[in-house]
Amino acid sequence: MDRKVVPVMGLFLVVFFMGGMEPGYSRVLDHDPSGFQGILWGKSLVTHHELEQVDSEDHIHIYQPKKALVQFGGIPVESLQYITINDQFAKVRIHYRGEKTHQSIFHYLESHYGKIYLQPGAMMRGLNQQYTWRGPKTEITLVYRGLGERGFLTVESRTLAPRFLDSIRDNSY
Repeated sequence: MDRKVVPVMGLFLVVFFMGGMEPGYSRVLDHDPSGFQGILWGKSLVTHHELEQVDSEDHIHIYQPKKALVQFGGIPVESLQYITINDQFAKVRIHYRGEKTHQSIFHYLESHYGKIYLQPGAMMRGLNQQYTWRGPKTEITLVYRGLGERGFLTVESRTLAPRFLDSIRDNSY
């Protein structure tokens, strides 16, 4: 083995086992919701009067609840955004803070979509954690950054969300 590779590989292993890098864990959704909070993927959000449009660019529109206190599964969160592409509901982004909120959201997701099973010897702690529940129509990804105690939850349509990549302009040439 090349002598330059050994120190880098050793550093990677030390950081990994010290909890600096957590592998992502995933499972198949027990019950695919085919949308979010009763709104099915692909539907227009224009007629949902409890939501207000807060941003738009080209074919992408972002809505959020009109009420001041937003919650996910009865858990208060910082923000909750519904995103459409070409007037089709495709994604939800939720931001939150704090370890206690993270644990509540994680347990809510496990109770509704299935328990995440860790590999033998794996830990559910670390600076960065990522968990994914994947169904035929929906993908749910939970990311938590211990440093700063920031959490991000994305619930998205598996068929519509990839269209966001198509809408990104390539100005690299």
